[in-house]
Amino acid sequence: MSTSKPTQLPSTYKALVFKSASDPPTVESLPTPAPEPGSVIVRPLYSWVFNYATEIYARGNPRGYNVKFPIIGGANAIGRVAAVPLDARSLRVGDLVTVEPTIRERDGVRPSNTLGLGLSTNGTWAELIQVPLENALPVDETALQKRNISIRDLAFYPQLVVAYGGFRDVGLTAGETVLITPATGNFGGAAVHVALAMGARVIAMGRNEKILTELKAVFPEKVETLTLSGSVDTDIAALAKYGPIDVFQDFTPPMASNLSHIQAGILSVRIRGRINFMGNVKDLEIPYRAIVYRGLRIYGTLMYTREQALDMLKLIETGTLKLGPAAGLITKGVFKLEEGSSALEFAAKEAGAGRAVQFAPNEE
Repeated sequence: MSTSKPTQLPSTYKALVFKSASDPPTVESLPTPAPEPGSVIVRPLYSWVFNYATEIYARGNPRGYNVKFPIIGGANAIGRVAAVPLDARSLRVGDLVTVEPTIRERDGVRPSNTLGLGLSTNGTWAELIQVPLENALPVDETALQKRNISIRDLAFYPQLVVAYGGFRDVGLTAGETVLITPATGNFGGAAVHVALAMGARVIAMGRNEKILTELKAVFPEKVETLTLSGSVDTDIAALAKYGPIDVFQDFTPPMASNLSHIQAGILSVRIRGRINFMGNVKDLEIPYRAIVYRGLRIYGTLMYTREQALDMLKLIETGTLKLGPAAGLITKGVFKLEEGSSALEFAAKEAGAGRAVQFAPNEE
């Protein structure tokens, strides 16, 4: 629980540092930063190890992300406030918070002018991290305790909130049907849970039949599943069996070679339906005429806004969005910072839809 009393920060802290995308990470001791106006220091409890981390920090960075090495890895965390500046008005030492990954410019509106934790500035795989005040969002810990939601289960939040931002942008409402592709990865799998919590009906498409079966088993009456065929016409025919699709949300990663499912998704959306792109595809051929004739609306969403994140937390705090193994969200492994390479390799094999791997720099 939080306390307003100041705490003594250590003179140094440990962090998992990546010198390059080809060198193994090392745990280093770094000087502890001092609280500065406009920023807060957080002690991460759990920090998500995403399953594609080895494609960014290792193996030569095959995804081609613009990482400013050397860098502390990690983009998200659930943690406790360790120190606050004099200009903090609501955060207190000991508060449970989320650490948000995107640092947005404060004096402009260009979305390209952003910094990403673990990419262009030091990340969360560390015992301490300093972030802007607006990047530390308070969590109602009393509400979590009332519903027996553990902090470890809350650590699924970074996967869930991304889809929520997209759904809010396209105005998803209860009773609508949403198509999610691919629904077998980190974000697509999480999107299934979020859409259901928002009252939607879900069609989950992906290539991993095992994960699709697991999703159907958790939500037998609310989720329809389809295996991607690789053919636009085949996928369109399969989707037509489930009636009009109101919203199509896509998370296709940059390394995907067959994009036929995106074409099929667009062509399966009802007249004046909405399409939400949240993936990382560089180029895409779109059915221009069909989009015009059907009055389709295409939205591109980069992550989510602070307001959307706060609303997403309410879904968890009120118990509307269920967490934990019973809800199909399982923590597969928890690692120390000293196990950095092993954690990344384990996440590459075991993490994904409904499965999370975490670093626990300060596990409670």
